[in-house]
Amino acid sequence: AAMAGNESKHSPTPLIRNTCPNKYRNFDTRLPFILKTNSSLSGSLGQSPIFDTETWQNENENGSIRQSLRMGWACYYRRAYGRHLAKTEWLYFDNPVSFWHFVLEHTERKNRLWVIARNVAFDFTVVKGWTHLRKAEYKLKFFHNKGTCNIISVRNKSQSIVFLDSMNWFRESLEKTGKRIGIERIAVDYKTCSESELKTACKNHVLIEFENFKLFVAFLEHNKVARLCYTAGSTAMAAFLLGHYNTKIYIHNNEQAIRLERESYKGGRVECFFLGVLENDNCYMLDVNSLYPFVMRNNLYPVKYIKLLHKITPTTLAAYLDNRAVSAQVLIKTTEPVYAVRRERTIFPVGCFWTTLTTPELKYALAKGHIKEVADCVVYKQENIFGSFVDKFYNMRLMFKSKGNREYEQFCKYIMNKLYGKFGQKGEEWSKIGDCPNEPDREELVFNMNGRRVSKLRYLLGQVFLMSGVGECFDSFPAIAAHVTGYARIYLWRLMQEAGWGNYFYCDTDSLIVNEKGMQCLKNYIHNTSLGGLKIVEQSRNVIIRGLKDYSISQKQVIKGIRKNAVCVEDGVYEQEKWPSFRGLLRSGKPEDYIVETVTKHLTRKYTKGNVNLDGVVLPYVLDEQI
Repeated sequence: AAMAGNESKHSPTPLIRNTCPNKYRNFDTRLPFILKTNSSLSGSLGQSPIFDTETWQNENENGSIRQSLRMGWACYYRRAYGRHLAKTEWLYFDNPVSFWHFVLEHTERKNRLWVIARNVAFDFTVVKGWTHLRKAEYKLKFFHNKGTCNIISVRNKSQSIVFLDSMNWFRESLEKTGKRIGIERIAVDYKTCSESELKTACKNHVLIEFENFKLFVAFLEHNKVARLCYTAGSTAMAAFLLGHYNTKIYIHNNEQAIRLERESYKGGRVECFFLGVLENDNCYMLDVNSLYPFVMRNNLYPVKYIKLLHKITPTTLAAYLDNRAVSAQVLIKTTEPVYAVRRERTIFPVGCFWTTLTTPELKYALAKGHIKEVADCVVYKQENIFGSFVDKFYNMRLMFKSKGNREYEQFCKYIMNKLYGKFGQKGEEWSKIGDCPNEPDREELVFNMNGRRVSKLRYLLGQVFLMSGVGECFDSFPAIAAHVTGYARIYLWRLMQEAGWGNYFYCDTDSLIVNEKGMQCLKNYIHNTSLGGLKIVEQSRNVIIRGLKDYSISQKQVIKGIRKNAVCVEDGVYEQEKWPSFRGLLRSGKPEDYIVETVTKHLTRKYTKGNVNLDGVVLPYVLDEQI
């Protein structure tokens, strides 16, 4: 990688590059470099089995349900290459041995096999994945499990396999995927259906995944978008680097600057401005059309670290903001709840307080006279880096929408929305510390009472790994991601001001719930397709706002953390199934026993981002942090 120049005297001296395959690096081992362009579409999905399983549900004494393999379907697909025709091969199996024989016989030297399933933690566990990989002498190369994103890369002496979750790309229900591509999902009652009905449904589920991936790969290649990568975010980054990386981006490793960037990276604004029932007026839920792509397209973003400053004046800060991007820790004094402050959670207070802001927020604060002091400040060269990327994919999306091509329309949306987060990515740092061929697979905490430290160990496939911390992704630049969300929060705030206080009741990142007056104030923004315009998603005269991501409007009900099939025991109390992740299974010490438990969730619904009046109106907290 080319070296980034002009580091300030505050930059730590770069040390030796970490030679381990881990893509996450700490500050001591990450060298500054210039982000490289991606000049090829090659390296995409070549061969892949996609599979799904159905299980027997066996009840344990404590009421939990143990899942054991009943049947499954796998579809192996190899794309055409050279003189070889495309190949599709189906397998029905009712035992793990048959499945693994099918997988392993399709591995090839120097050609990684992608094994894909929806909720791969479930299917991989049901077919006894760790046991059979160990028997085949595979060793772990990379493991990632966060939310619905799962990546397990393994290798033996000659073959390589990666296990991936289809929700790495498509965070939607299988039913929604089927509707999008024109294949209806076959639903059955798993408790009463016949063997034949279950077999047909299982194959149908694999078929939906298979056809969806064929469409996705065709979309990427026919439109010269990018190669298919392990996640939607990495695929979006590949697309950006292939055809839209026109200005050099310098990845730096200044620890103090990155810490400030992380403090300024606060995500979307989610707030209630009223709690209770709204039933005496028309209410509307409005969504911003592609909010993040909109602010990405129309603004300048950091591309190169210049210097780190300490204790400058607001006047000096304003001078830098004339032609530079800035992240700065500032003392704010305001009567407007516009600035994000992270305490126990992200709030938007008034009063006097310290917070770390990005360019758009700093400009707004300077214009209003809200900045009283500046502590640490990072200055960057700035450029418009996302314009052509957003223009291409938004125009493609509109074109596919006009042609009724729902599949490609959604693919464009996924690519646009996932890019910015790659610049803010970080992850756990794991290193192999030894071999342990006879140790069972598990994850455990080790408490060092002398040093008062807690270490995390992971035993997998006869090896033991130590987690040494959480670090920056190799090509992360948090200031870029922080600026995207900062611009988005400011844009949402301006929409709220247009609507007028008392006319908006709830916001969530890119959406607002407003009354009729608020709707009329925002009517000039209403446009179903204009980038950054507003579209009406729901309309109702009966709205219930209970808390953050907890509301009902028209036929739409949102309750964060509660499954759609949860049982409401009483108001605010739900019973639902808990399906463990890879990490949960490893922590249990029994990673190949998939146990589904029924848990009871109690929603306190205590609002902690503002003061709630007796009439339901929520007022911002008042802070006084001058000292």
